[in-house]
Amino acid sequence: MMLKTDKIVRRYTEIIREPRHHALRSHKLKVGYPKRIVISGVELEVLPGEFIAVIGPNASGKSTLLKTLAGLLKPLGGVVYLDGREITRWRPRELATKLGVVLTERVNPGLMTAFEVVALGRYSYTGALARLTRRDKEIVLKALESVEAQHLANRRFNELSDGEKQKIMVARALAQEPQIIILDEPTTHLDARNKIEILLLLRRLAREKTITVIVSLHEVELSLRLADKLVIVRDGRAEVFNNPEEFIIETGVETLYLMNDRVSFDHISYTVEVHDEPKRGTPVFVIAGAGKGALVYRLLKRLGYVIRTGILHENDIDYHVAAKLRADIISEKPYQPITENTYLKALHAATSANIIIDASPPIGLLNSKNLELVKELRRRQKRIVKIIEEDDSPRDYDEVCCTLAMLPRILEELIR
Repeated sequence: MMLKTDKIVRRYTEIIREPRHHALRSHKLKVGYPKRIVISGVELEVLPGEFIAVIGPNASGKSTLLKTLAGLLKPLGGVVYLDGREITRWRPRELATKLGVVLTERVNPGLMTAFEVVALGRYSYTGALARLTRRDKEIVLKALESVEAQHLANRRFNELSDGEKQKIMVARALAQEPQIIILDEPTTHLDARNKIEILLLLRRLAREKTITVIVSLHEVELSLRLADKLVIVRDGRAEVFNNPEEFIIETGVETLYLMNDRVSFDHISYTVEVHDEPKRGTPVFVIAGAGKGALVYRLLKRLGYVIRTGILHENDIDYHVAAKLRADIISEKPYQPITENTYLKALHAATSANIIIDASPPIGLLNSKNLELVKELRRRQKRIVKIIEEDDSPRDYDEVCCTLAMLPRILEELIR
């Protein structure tokens, strides 16, 4: 008898085997320059509306690959198909109606306005005289609106900020009405806010307009969060992963950038953790839980303290962060009340620490012994620092109370 789940799996297998129209495809592609192959064996299949991130170490060949996919460089071997046709067989004007390109080179269009720069994207439609029809102008304005830059239309391009300029360059590519936009490191000159804004804009365009976006990036964390598919370029190869999770599970960011023992990538929070050796011999015990300890741990790690913490359930987010930061953890099994034995271990670890930090975790039935721990440490006259919010009042606390922002100064005072 075939179960319902078996039917679902079989049907899903049939679906993913069905041939689909590829916006762009490469086969046995070799890219590089005369007498020097940079990347070989590139097998890439890109669907309409996908957001593809190309990542890899510096000088690994990301830009060379993108320029070859865009038809700006001839393949050294293999072939690139655009809309089912070899890219080398497209005439330049035809190609411009299918594919838009935004490169890293800074553009200097003189005194041209943002509108005029975007209008350059219509050159393949306007003919020899480059006169804009009413429809051309509407498309230019629509492109500016799509990147939320219509208010910049009459501004001189050279007067714009880097983030605004990048929006205009994306709008110029959109004005070509392409099926694909290829961007080489579009966030290079941008601050953190504009980087995120540009990448979210590109992903929205892919979703809403079914435009395939292929972009090379240095921002690995953002790539993992935003991309539909990853192309990992390294060691003369380009490996394609159908989703970021596949890459994280099968390969890992650590291997991509050859991270040493002092740096690791957190697969849960998608962050890079740094593990410098402690600069101070002062052990600090943190009573935490439910995420209250995460910022405290990172602060202590940055300042070079030896971190001990507990009592944490092994499914608590603080347990995960503390483990990644290589803290000494007193823990309990998930969903189990804290045992007396675990409590005594925590009491011993906290008593031997120079300073105790109470991160003010929420207390319930399963972790109520943390409250007992604080009371016993207070009875033993241990130095306790309680973390409070700005609007909290230290009414019933015998400990030193401070906000997280004040903690470094308080610690300095206590260890003198």
